[in-house]
Formats: sequence, C-alpha cells, structure tokens
Amino acid sequence: MNKLAWKKRKMEEEGEMGVGTLLIFIAMIIVAAVAAGVLVQTAYKLQQQAESTGDEAIQDVAAGFKVLAVWGSTDGAPAVDHLYIKIALIAGSPGINLENTIIEVTQTIGGGVASEITLSYASAASATEFTASELRDMDPSTTAVMMTAGDVFQIEIDVNATSGIDMVLDPQEQLTLLLIPKHGVPTYLEITAPSTLEASSVVVLK
Repeated sequence: MNKLAWKKRKMEEEGEMGVGTLLIFIAMIIVAAVAAGVLVQTAYKLQQQAESTGDEAIQDVAAGFKVLAVWGSTDGAPAVDHLYIKIALIAGSPGINLENTIIEVTQTIGGGVASEITLSYASAASATEFTASELRDMDPSTTAVMMTAGDVFQIEIDVNATSGIDMVLDPQEQLTLLLIPKHGVPTYLEITAPSTLEASSVVVLK
C-alpha cells in the first residue's frame, strides 16, 4: 500500500510539474509574439520614414530649373524695363510648382550692390511679383503653373514696376537673379545689358 501511494504521489507531482512547464512555455510564446509585433511595427515605421527622407533628399538634390533663353524689352527709353526668361526642368527633376517659387533680383552697378528685391508668383507682374505662362505643357494639370518634365514656361519680370527701387537696365548695367523652388537647387542667372540700347526694341540677353 505504501508503495502504491508513493507511486501515485510521484505521478501527481510529475503532472503538476508538466502543467507548470506548459504554462511557462505558453507565456514565452505570447511574449515572443508581442515582441515580434512591436519589432515589425517599428521596422515598418522606420521604412516609411526612410522612404520619406529619401524622397525629400531626391527633391532637394534633383529638382531645379534650367534657363533656355533670356531677353528683354525697352519702351520709350533706351533701357530694359521688362525681362523674359524661358525655363524648363533639369533632367530627372520632379515637378515644380511656380506658385511656390521665389526669385531674388539684385542689381549691381560698378561692382557694388545697388538694390535687391524678392519676387513671388502672381497672375500679373508687379513691383513684388513675377508672372509665368506655359509655352509648352506636356502634362496639363489643375494647377496652371505646375511644371513637369518636358514643359517650357516663360517668366516675366517687370523691372520698371519695382516701387522705390530702380531695377531698369541701362546700357552695360547688370542684374543677377536667383530662381529658388520650394524644394530643389536654386538657379543662378547673371544678365548684363549690351553697351547700346534702342527704344521700343527687343534685346537678347542670353
């Protein structure tokens, strides 16, 4: 009897140990599953952040304008009072919205800075704004001044309208322009008026 009772007690103890081990094993599986879920979620967030950072880096490096031609016009006086800049996107550039582009214009006389102004986009050129129109629109969009690959746009700057700042180009005077998109590389442009100008004429500047 004692021998049978001892065997029975031993079997019960072994059964209790087996249940405890099973519970620990199940708990470890649950903890591992939760940890794996957290790791997967973290990895997904990091992947999204890396893709977003990569896209922004590509925009900052690859986006920009190239200048195709520059010309100006004179009215009654022999001085350039309107500038026209024909632009396109550089190779591989994503689309650029001209509404988010600014242009810094600086006039230099005799090697010194005479005046400086920053222009933003508007539907008509004014003292503080430039305007733009499409010459070739390969992929028309709802935004009238959204430039995409293959597009050619013409920017107009009324340098005669800059109130209080004389930006009109007399013979041999110089203007420097910086076209700055919201994302991308600024485009530097230097313009020098020819030594002789005629009234009411068109002058090729670049």
